[in-house]
Formats: sequence, structure tokens, C-alpha cells
Amino acid sequence: MARKLILQNLIKLAQGIGANPNKFMGTKTNISFLGKGPTKNLLFQSPVRIKNYLRNRGSQESVVDEINDAMGFATAGKLNPIQMELLNDNLIKIATVVNPSALPKLPSASVMPIRSGIGALKGNDIGAGPRRYNELTGLNKPRAVDPSIQQFNKDLSERLNVTAMLDQKTGMSRAIARQILQQDTRLNLPDEVLISLRTGSKGMDPLDLMRKYYGESMLKYDDFLNQVNIEAASPSEFADMVLKHVRLIPQFAEGGLAGILEV
Repeated sequence: MARKLILQNLIKLAQGIGANPNKFMGTKTNISFLGKGPTKNLLFQSPVRIKNYLRNRGSQESVVDEINDAMGFATAGKLNPIQMELLNDNLIKIATVVNPSALPKLPSASVMPIRSGIGALKGNDIGAGPRRYNELTGLNKPRAVDPSIQQFNKDLSERLNVTAMLDQKTGMSRAIARQILQQDTRLNLPDEVLISLRTGSKGMDPLDLMRKYYGESMLKYDDFLNQVNIEAASPSEFADMVLKHVRLIPQFAEGGLAGILEV
């Protein structure tokens, strides 16, 4: 059900940018993949730097063609949850520049002012001039904005921005971990774990698997992510860098084999 809702939102977003459902609905249903699935379309592979992306495509027509291609994979059920998340984030970036009106609208809420006594019965404001209901306090406030509420709104906005950045970093960290676990031949992972990693099917979270198989050396992976720009490369490129430059030590290697198996 959640995937269906995400797909519906993706279709609306793609149409708002200029994509044509006739060009992507049902276009990839006959394609089958082995391993991790399609890898050619940038929009579901890694976060794009929107200015560079649009400049490199040269025209909105080229951008729409790539969106039609990506949506073909999405509507045919060929993308895993990580790829769907990346596609959604990238389409939002494109819409922000190309057509902001295509962005999802937040639902608006109607507020019933709470008044007491005769004022409530007559539906009239008491005092000079109309008063607006303040959703944060539940009280009628004068037109002058309370400085403490302004600070609250500012703090809330900052917290939401930080949360969004952390969510993006966690998603990219999980995608990189998925690649590392598949590429590190020292681990000799069970078949069911490999299948889950390759297909994105239900299984243990890749970050939990990293902690399980690398133990405390997983902290070095966290240090690496804190020092890089997560938008600078794809998950597979970052995985190559980690395996070459970060000393990840498989949990089973603690002891006599540790010196041999350290990265």
C-alpha cells in the first residue's frame, strides 16, 4: 500500500515536470533483471546536483526523456525502495527549478476560533479590530507577533532542516553499506543475505549488517561519511573508496587472521 502511494505521488510529480504517462506506463514490464537491477538512469542511482544536472542535459526535453525512462522502471516495479527514494528526491529537485507548482502541496487545515461567553454566542470579536487564532498557543493573539513565537518557528524550521539532512545522509549511508557488503569477498555472506542486498527485498537493515560483520571498526565507516560530501558520488563509487581506504575488519577476523584480513 505504501509503495502504491509513493508511486502515485511520483506519477503526479513527473507529470507536473512535463513527463507523459503514455511514454512510461507499461514500457518496462517485459524487462527482467539479475542482481541489483537497472543501473543506467542517474535519477534513481544517486542524488543529483541539480544545477550541474540541468546544465549537462542542455534542454528540458532531454530532462523529460530521462524522467520518462526512469518512471518506466518505477511503474513496472523494477526499482527497489532505495532507488524509489532517490528518484523521488531527484524529481523534487528538478520540479523546484523547472516548475515549483508541481511540488506536493501540504494539506491545509481549517481552524475554529475558540471564544467564551457572549462573544462565542454572537460570533463577534471582543475588543478593537479582528483577532487571528494562533495555532501554536490555542489563544487569540494580537496582530503583533510574539517574539517568543517567532523564535519557536525559527527553531522548528532549523530542526526540520537538520532532520531532512540526516534522513538523506542515513539513506545514502544505507545504500553505500549495501554495496560494501556485496563487494567485500572476505565476508562470505549467506545466500539469503546476498539476495536481500541485491534485490532490496525484506531483510536485515544494511547498517545493522555492517555492525554485525565489522564490529567496532564500523566506527571508521561513520568517520569516513562525516568527512565526505554524500552527493559527490554514487553508492558503488563510495563503496570502492571505503574498501580501499578504510580499515574495516570483519568480526570473525579478530585474532590470528586479523592482520591478514584488515583493509
